[in-house]
Amino acid sequence: MAGSRLAVSRVQWLKRLGQRRRDRVAFVFSGGGPLGAFQVGAVKALVERDILPDLVVGTSVGAINAAHMAFEPSALGVQRLEEAWASLIEKDLFPGSGFMATWSRMLRRGDRIFDNSGLRELVETGFGPGASFEDAQIPLGIVTTELLTGDERLFTSGPILEPLLASSAMPGALPPVTIEGLRFIDGGVVNNVPITPAVEMGASTVYVLNATAHTQHPRPLNRPMDYIMHAFSLARAQRLIVERSKFADQRVEIVMLPVVPLDFFVPFNSFKHTKTLIASSYESTARFLDSTPQQGEPEPGKTILLKATTQAE
Repeated sequence: MAGSRLAVSRVQWLKRLGQRRRDRVAFVFSGGGPLGAFQVGAVKALVERDILPDLVVGTSVGAINAAHMAFEPSALGVQRLEEAWASLIEKDLFPGSGFMATWSRMLRRGDRIFDNSGLRELVETGFGPGASFEDAQIPLGIVTTELLTGDERLFTSGPILEPLLASSAMPGALPPVTIEGLRFIDGGVVNNVPITPAVEMGASTVYVLNATAHTQHPRPLNRPMDYIMHAFSLARAQRLIVERSKFADQRVEIVMLPVVPLDFFVPFNSFKHTKTLIASSYESTARFLDSTPQQGEPEPGKTILLKATTQAE
């Protein structure tokens, strides 16, 4: 009996050791508004090559994309995500978003231009009104920003509706969301490409789906507001530089999927380019993956340096 117990214990120990050593893959989804369609094409190319996530983390629109993959991390999940994007129209998410109506709302008192009823309906339709993190098939992290302090808050448990609304609450455009007595806004304010949360959740290989590089889509700089938004984009890009360099000397492999440059500007409330964005990202990511040798799983004690696999950002 003692020998039998010893054999069973050794099998269990080896199994646990193997699980600890196994490479855990994370997909990290940045914010980016309508440019989140880029992530659909990228994840489609990844899944077609049997590169599947063990966990996902997202900010803003990336949080919604990440949630879709967490609930259905498969080719079927990608198909449903693509269908959801194809059905998006401006008036559903931004009611009354005509130019003059939008401009008038910017000049009156309040905390937003639009209400989030359209976004709320989108989330409830996609996941169900009572959906929780615990319902997902793989771990999901949603990044938000605490309004008054600017602290980063990562949600990983409980209902997903309010964290998703908060993470997507672009300052001034959509209202802050109250959770546990605190008000939260767009996670992109503090961490638009949340690599660190993915590593803290246990990832050893991180595929970064960045839809917000400031050179990706040229913003016409004609008005003061254009310069404000461009400066905000530059500030967010600096956090990504810090995030990438942070893990250069650790056993973490960060794969920067290619940024697709555009020769046209995509307004934050426009979805008319969705099909073009998905197709171009799919083609670019597929070429990148097919031309990049895939690394084996990290060996104990081995340091994998940050991969120099990023294109112009």
